[in-house]
Amino acid sequence: MKASFRLIHSPPRSSPGGTIIIFAAAFILTIASFAEQTSTCVVALSFVLVASSVLTRELQAFHLTWFTAAFVTAPYVLPTLHGWPFHLLFPLLCYSALALAVPKLRATVCYMHTGRLSRDVILIALCTVFVSSIALSIWYRAVGPDLTVQLAHFPSMPVWMLPLAGLGFSLGNATIEELVYRGIILQALESAAGSRLVSLLVQAWLFGALHYREGFPNGAWGLAMTAVYGIMLGVLRRRSQGMLAPWVVHVFADCVIFTILAGMVLNGKG
Repeated sequence: MKASFRLIHSPPRSSPGGTIIIFAAAFILTIASFAEQTSTCVVALSFVLVASSVLTRELQAFHLTWFTAAFVTAPYVLPTLHGWPFHLLFPLLCYSALALAVPKLRATVCYMHTGRLSRDVILIALCTVFVSSIALSIWYRAVGPDLTVQLAHFPSMPVWMLPLAGLGFSLGNATIEELVYRGIILQALESAAGSRLVSLLVQAWLFGALHYREGFPNGAWGLAMTAVYGIMLGVLRRRSQGMLAPWVVHVFADCVIFTILAGMVLNGKG
């Protein structure tokens, strides 16, 4: 395989100990995603996992445990980091600073490739964009969700600025979430369980859990919808062997979300 294709290659497999650490980190991420407040116990456990990955020299486990520790510690120290976009942006920056600074960690980042856009990848991407756009619209109209939290992040601006703001939101949010879930998390899970269904399902579950409380969509239906969407994005990441396809599809979904919220604001519902 030529390096010029910029395809994702499989991460090194973790030992049994590393696998346990990785799935323990996934469990902590689940707890933190559902909790309204981060507990001292969860923070302490996250650093125990970091220490365990260092002592066992499990680099793939360290990638995930370091991100997890940042994810649960940031809002514990500063509660304002509990909400969007800092709940993912801050831990991602903390993780990236260390991963880029340490050569051994940088060398084991396997997901930073664009991948290929073959005919089947494009077809799956188009189907995912179409189905997700319809699903988001149906959820909004059928459920009539309380979007007070989401609208609180919607700044006051002239109408002519809405397309630029929507594009900026869609590009930025998709980038952050794809780097975390189809990047850091899926790579660690594939190191633990291989490119099997279990790693795909766990990353999708974590993606859904993130949206349960304050996401769009949210609640039980939102969790289920976002988890299914996470599966499709994971499939795209694997089939394309890169991050470009799932990122582009994610951008389209975020454009739909911004359009719905903008419509609410313009109609005086925000």
